[in-house]
Amino acid sequence: MRVLFTTFAASTHLYGMVPLAWALRAAGHEVCVASRPNLERDITGAGLTAVVAGTEIDMAADAKMLDALPDDGTPYRMGFDLAETRPEKLTLDYVKGALGLYSNFISEYQADQRMLDDVVRFARSWQPDLVIWDALTYVGPVVAKATGAAHARMLFGQDHFARMRALFHELRARHPEGPRDDPMGEWLAGRLEQFGQEFDEETVTGQLTIDPMPSWMRIPVDVPNLPVRFVPHNGPSTIPDWLLEPPERRRVCMTFGITARNVEIEGTPIAELLEAVAELDAEVIATLTEAQLGGAPVPGNVRVFDFVPLNALLPTCDAVVHHCGATTMGTAITHGVPQLVTPGNLWGEPALAGLLESRGAGLTIMPEDLSGETLRTGLARLLDDPSFKEGAARIQKELLATPSPADAVPDLEQLAARRRR
Repeated sequence: MRVLFTTFAASTHLYGMVPLAWALRAAGHEVCVASRPNLERDITGAGLTAVVAGTEIDMAADAKMLDALPDDGTPYRMGFDLAETRPEKLTLDYVKGALGLYSNFISEYQADQRMLDDVVRFARSWQPDLVIWDALTYVGPVVAKATGAAHARMLFGQDHFARMRALFHELRARHPEGPRDDPMGEWLAGRLEQFGQEFDEETVTGQLTIDPMPSWMRIPVDVPNLPVRFVPHNGPSTIPDWLLEPPERRRVCMTFGITARNVEIEGTPIAELLEAVAELDAEVIATLTEAQLGGAPVPGNVRVFDFVPLNALLPTCDAVVHHCGATTMGTAITHGVPQLVTPGNLWGEPALAGLLESRGAGLTIMPEDLSGETLRTGLARLLDDPSFKEGAARIQKELLATPSPADAVPDLEQLAARRRR
């Protein structure tokens, strides 16, 4: 079987797919990964075959352009949040607008016409049996339909597209006198028409949804679902010698993720945070670039590294401070580490933080409340109260009981076989 993965130029999204790609390769299947030139080195560094499509993009520069817009509290400052859950906000116009923005603008930016044309050209030559596509990259289902392949959507967080799409249909049915336009459907139909195909709802949510989120984080949606255990992948990495020795005292990891390195995120008072953890009876490992550190003084109990593979570091830690990214959170859950999260708002991170707290495995400090004092107080609670370690162990046990990527391979083989028949 030939399997084509598609994702946009974000290494965190690719890294979430790598364990499944490896599982398919280990089962004897051919695997290629299509993305923009930005990701070529990450793909090949994971030992996979890259298909370079479209042109390189500068997400940091483009994000600064969005920063010029008035801050309205939504992720892209354009008035809509696909992760919105407040009933009073979720009118038909709002839901329709959110779906339109996240497809016509955001997904189109991530995987544009040039990328689509290049991937279709490759796929028509290579003839994949199955396309597995990142849930924000709507090149995947179009390529699958253009080549007759089966296709599965792979989530990187909660399933806000399926939730909002179902709500869109529900609200339209409830208000038959309202406008009948469907910006997302019309955008996808226009892409499909170029290749002689017609739009259907499988184009939005896939013939199957591969879901690596813990069961208690999943949004109940009516789509065929394949739960798969999250498996950490940190990209090409080396375990440093110092990590082989057990820590002499409690250890805390502080990291703000790959996204903060690639796209400037303002408002994180690094100097103040480092000063605050100086008073903790713990060793702090901070993964910060020189730019993030900004010349801030480093206390004696803090060690700063540009990069340490989290999958190797976290098993030695008693707590982790992070930005509530799904990959970092999944790695912490895998290793049973209590978490202090300061969630941004790109894909419903505040809701994830609340769910983590509800399981007794962590604490939340909203970015606007983050200070040296709140960080020190939160970490002291996390380190001194054994209930957080117990909560982290419970959700770790639940995660490890989820089928692995290798267990998912037969289901994907059956999906492709049904399509061939």
